[in-house]
Amino acid sequence: MRIKIYQINQNRDQDRVKFCGLEETEQHQRFFRIDPGLYDEVFDGEVNCVTLEDVYTVFNTAHPSTHRGHSLSVSDIVEITESSQNHLRGCFFCDKIGFESIDFDASKTVKPDNLLRVVMLESGKPAYAAEIADELRAMQHAVNGYIEVAYPFQDNAVLIANEEGLIRDMEINRVINGQLYVGPLVVIGDNCDGSFCSLTDEQTEKYLSAFQSPGLSDQNEDTGMNMV
Repeated sequence: MRIKIYQINQNRDQDRVKFCGLEETEQHQRFFRIDPGLYDEVFDGEVNCVTLEDVYTVFNTAHPSTHRGHSLSVSDIVEITESSQNHLRGCFFCDKIGFESIDFDASKTVKPDNLLRVVMLESGKPAYAAEIADELRAMQHAVNGYIEVAYPFQDNAVLIANEEGLIRDMEINRVINGQLYVGPLVVIGDNCDGSFCSLTDEQTEKYLSAFQSPGLSDQNEDTGMNMV
């Protein structure tokens, strides 16, 4: 399931409807419609979920590494863009009890302008495209700790890993060009001046293809094939 999550930005919440139920929120809104301008996009990615209840559990017990918001709560909105269940598409308001389908123009929500496009590598999962904020704290959150940068590739892409991954006995992730990596990994662009940048469209496709296999055979980025 691929989803987006939107949460009210308290700085724009003049009516103080954050954490209010659907009925109460609509009473404060013009024409009884939820104002998308109140909301920030805080997540865009794939989750191993089948139902909205699964989404609620994941975002309250084990936040995905690229989630930029708080635990899923009342007044938040989940947009399902891809699902194995055809009827489960669209936008859903997290109410006091369960979820309610709503008419919501997600194009009018606010998205941070400092996001970088990356490819995430997690243990036992195929690679997936994601966005993380161009901030040290966000990168530390993505790898669950202090970061270190590795250079296993031949273009300007680099790998962000957990500096203490081996010491903390984090789960084995990938073998890339002969090197074993543990814990969550981020493939990201390097400006060669100490700063990071987004992967290009071509790089994104390249690394998604190269790391679709979650296995432990040596994965060589030049060919995009598993080198057994």
